[in-house]
Amino acid sequence: MGGQDKGLIPLSGRPLVAWALDALQRQSLPLNHILISANRHLPDYARFGHPVLHDIYDGYPGPLAGIHTALLASPAEFLLVMPCDVPFLPHDFAERLYRGLSEAKTPAAVAQSENGRVHPTLCLLRRCVLLTLMEQVGCNSPRPIDDWMAALTPAYVEFNDTAFANLNTPEQFAACEQELDQQLPLATVARNEPARMMNVGAHPETRRLARAEGHLQMRPDTLALIGNGSHSRGDVLGIARIAAIMAAKKTADLIPLSHPVPLTHVAVEFELDPIAHRVRCEASVETVGRTGVAMEALNAVNGALLTLYDLCKQLDRDMQLNGIRLLEQRCIETG
Repeated sequence: MGGQDKGLIPLSGRPLVAWALDALQRQSLPLNHILISANRHLPDYARFGHPVLHDIYDGYPGPLAGIHTALLASPAEFLLVMPCDVPFLPHDFAERLYRGLSEAKTPAAVAQSENGRVHPTLCLLRRCVLLTLMEQVGCNSPRPIDDWMAALTPAYVEFNDTAFANLNTPEQFAACEQELDQQLPLATVARNEPARMMNVGAHPETRRLARAEGHLQMRPDTLALIGNGSHSRGDVLGIARIAAIMAAKKTADLIPLSHPVPLTHVAVEFELDPIAHRVRCEASVETVGRTGVAMEALNAVNGALLTLYDLCKQLDRDMQLNGIRLLEQRCIETG
């Protein structure tokens, strides 16, 4: 890029680092804090509201030096690493790396494309790698990051080939801007067009199903109270399950252009995750009719998690709802 500080190069009017920060803040697995590694224009990066770290070693020794400084600065057990020139991460990037690392019981997890390409700067690291890293960055000829990563015997977590669009040249920047500009009309819908409900009268009546999920992140002690049934408000999961069913039935009252749908079945399940400190809710909704029940499933999950939040908010004000999404929507053949 002609010697420019890549993180500050504008992409569709915003510095590249701003796109990267957005990608981190949209992760389904919430991050405790974000650190920016930079060796030039530190005041410019500081304006984004996160601590800015300068390499301890001179001479720009590469990404290992930035990782080394971040591990020294952060008290966290895990460090998620991404370069600013891969600004569009999958929303479940951190979650999938964490799952891969935990299941394999390794000190690191690294992203890998379906075509076999490994991305060593897109990784999740345990704090224990700091010792080997200090040996590398402190020596006269440190190994490249891909060699160092391979020596950790990491878990390789596979992502789609197009998941990590890398911006390294002016041509790649221009192509990415063109693609982003094509998406802008979605934000400029004519304001005077009258609202109207979709006409589903011609759709056949079929059995329809939808599943959705979401998570409520909380402190470990709050999760323990829910898990062992010692919460002062009683069976909070049971209360949240009732709230989910009621929310599914009231969807048309809350979503302006949603059709009233007679529900034939609503099932709500909870899963407590002591590693990630969160409650996962999954709702399955069914009907026999002319339109689907995706909104009902999503509304059920939202209602359940909001109810859990309300019941636990006096104990834990830092809880976060995240990852609410549709898992499945289909018509069921009845033969």
